[in-house]
Amino acid sequence: MVATPDDGKRDPGQPDGVEAAVAAAALRLMAGAVPKPALERLRTAAMATGADYPWEATTRAILAAPVEPQRLVQQGLIAQRDWILRGGRENPKPGIGRKAKGLLARLCAQFVFGALFAIVLVTGLVAARYKWPAVDIYVAVGWLDAAVTWCRQTFAG
Repeated sequence: MVATPDDGKRDPGQPDGVEAAVAAAALRLMAGAVPKPALERLRTAAMATGADYPWEATTRAILAAPVEPQRLVQQGLIAQRDWILRGGRENPKPGIGRKAKGLLARLCAQFVFGALFAIVLVTGLVAARYKWPAVDIYVAVGWLDAAVTWCRQTFAG
């Protein structure tokens, strides 16, 4: 039988047992050996305390639950391997679905903005034509054509 790092002699209140107790608690957390209800109670307690994290009480609560030593070590080694293969802490990246939704949202927003801009521009030009009939609203087409021609000559080589 494999001995666990928290063989019952570790107490986070004792100076020489702090490191071993925290390490044993971390092993249990990493191995997923802390029951979900206990983990939820600890999370609630940690959120309620704010800046003063109750690490001693949390460590004691984690170490209080009975575990099967062989299973704990096995799960801990699996978690350790996964940690190393992942390259450290898990920082979930957005999935392909979320990226696609974001791209679609940006494209829709750009389309709506462009359509509204075009409507306002055309309305403004038509209003200018009615207000001042001598104004040539099509002069901008000539400017745009000249700009496109200049860009082609300059950047095309």
